[in-house]
Amino acid sequence: MPTIKDVAKLAGVSITTVSMVLNKTNHKISEETRKRVIKAAEDIGYRPNNIARSLVTKKSKSIVLIIPDLINPFFSFLSDRITMWAEKLGYFLYIHNSRNQKLDEKSFTSLIESNYIQSAIIVDRRIKTFDEEIIKKNNIVFLDEFDYHKKDINIVTGNNEEGGYIATQFLIDNGFRNIGLNIGPSKTANSTRRLSGAIKCMLDTGITYDVKNIFHGNYTYEGGYEAGRYFADRKVDAIFSFSDMSTYGILEYFKKVGIRVPEDISIISYDNLFINDIVNPKITSVDQNIDEIAKLSIQMIDDLLNDKLKEKRILVSPKIKKRESVKEVKN
Repeated sequence: MPTIKDVAKLAGVSITTVSMVLNKTNHKISEETRKRVIKAAEDIGYRPNNIARSLVTKKSKSIVLIIPDLINPFFSFLSDRITMWAEKLGYFLYIHNSRNQKLDEKSFTSLIESNYIQSAIIVDRRIKTFDEEIIKKNNIVFLDEFDYHKKDINIVTGNNEEGGYIATQFLIDNGFRNIGLNIGPSKTANSTRRLSGAIKCMLDTGITYDVKNIFHGNYTYEGGYEAGRYFADRKVDAIFSFSDMSTYGILEYFKKVGIRVPEDISIISYDNLFINDIVNPKITSVDQNIDEIAKLSIQMIDDLLNDKLKEKRILVSPKIKKRESVKEVKN
């Protein structure tokens, strides 16, 4: 296996020069020397020993992604997109599944330090108590929108208020007024933002909303099943469900009791999971643009590590993927 000594010998430079070129730690090295070192490394197939380098520098091009679970296909898809963009920028991604358990500062610090991880992407709303110093030291980027007590943090996430607005507008444009809202867990900022957008849309349209048409769900299939039961009793004409996973539960309950979608009740959902093209009917849903969120989160980390960060809070605009679950009502 080729070593750094072999590269230095072939390029006619010192081992130190090879190390600085490959690690991009000295910008005073001439372009000619830089190209000669890179060509020598490529010619003999040299690959740096990242583990050994990490032991020396206490750093690595490694990122940890912390997610609450891998069962929800939303997090699986997000993990896949983040992995892809991390690889494109030369980072290795660890995935830590917290299994919906709270991760305290001590456990987080141990995870980071024992693996020489340089940065973290966190998609878990349970992590709200981290000290600002820990957030800054470990270059944390949050992908879950929550109010972090005005702390100076880095966030890349979907524009949930805009998503709530356009989903509600879509139902109104299709002729619906008696709309049920299947919202997310209490004190969850993304759900609060979506609700805010939905209510704002109704106010802008002149609709007086009945708060009894709000079901407080939890983004799960089981919660959706109970939401379906609730809305069947409320006799709403359409439902805006804040999570695709919950929507599948609603569909199951409606199927059990003979309620047809969209003939009897129309549904627009949120997340635009691939399953929406498989279920019957295919579900119209708000697409958060996960690929763009993943790309921007990795770019933010790269900017953080290279002292190039300009924006600390990025909101990605959503769009609606129209399928079969919302009918047009003729007025």
